[in-house]
Amino acid sequence: MRWLALALFMILLPGIAQDYPLQMSNGVVNCTIFGSFKDPGFSGPSYSDSYSVLVVDTRLTRINGSDNAPIRAAYSLTDGNDRVFQTSSENIKELQPGRRLIGFVVPKETIAKSLTIDLSHDKAGGEQFSVRFPELVNSSNANVTLLYYGVLRSSISSNKKTIELDVAITNNGTKKLAIDANNFTLLDQWGWKYDSKEYDNYAKKGMLATVLEKNETIRSGLIFNSVSPLSRPVELVYRYSNNSSLKMNIDAEAGLSHSIPDTKKCIDCENPKDAASSLAGSIKATKARLAKVKKTNSTAESAPKGRDEL
Repeated sequence: MRWLALALFMILLPGIAQDYPLQMSNGVVNCTIFGSFKDPGFSGPSYSDSYSVLVVDTRLTRINGSDNAPIRAAYSLTDGNDRVFQTSSENIKELQPGRRLIGFVVPKETIAKSLTIDLSHDKAGGEQFSVRFPELVNSSNANVTLLYYGVLRSSISSNKKTIELDVAITNNGTKKLAIDANNFTLLDQWGWKYDSKEYDNYAKKGMLATVLEKNETIRSGLIFNSVSPLSRPVELVYRYSNNSSLKMNIDAEAGLSHSIPDTKKCIDCENPKDAASSLAGSIKATKARLAKVKKTNSTAESAPKGRDEL
């Protein structure tokens, strides 16, 4: 199997496990993923409301340090429903030798599953390999489930930072649940609190006030503005009543994890019957992803049911 050639190892840290940077090697080339974000204007003109550019911050190096030849690699992104997206030269931006931003035009609701590095055009590059992205961050109890999909956009103007987070809330209770942007607070690495901004009718961004029925889910952007340029999002707090709240650690920079593929089932060894192009394959992938999210819920209650389009 292809994975037998990979150099695999993992570092485990105490406390809440964080995921970036991710690292993987095929024994010849190392790939590091420092994180990802969505930027509709990454390649110039903004895309429609249905699409965005998912940007992956990467570093690609040869294990043989004496080999300074540029690495000829092609990149593709696989999402949670096993759809594959290719990048193009205009969506790859070099930062420094070996460090680059790789953009993929994807539906706005896309959840990244893995990044594949194709080295077939590099004579000394070795075999193709993939790096898996971390599972969704989530928190749950008998009343609500909160899912965090990542940062939609972050910008700085007049020394103030605006951050838009991508979240989903499910009503697990038996009564209706009122949802409003004022229910959310963001804490930075120093514990400073920022309140969420109300829905922007002009820009059509943020969270609209709504009421969720039993088992109903809403997925929305959540805006925090007037944030210090030095503040890093660390904890998201959702208050669903005057005396009750749900907290979620969203700090992607607090730890280190190394991606390890399942040696019994690799990304490049899918059963033809479960191919990404088949409906059965997409359903199977979605159920598997949601099962993992459900397993990690703090109270082992039900996770929100749905697809990437939640």
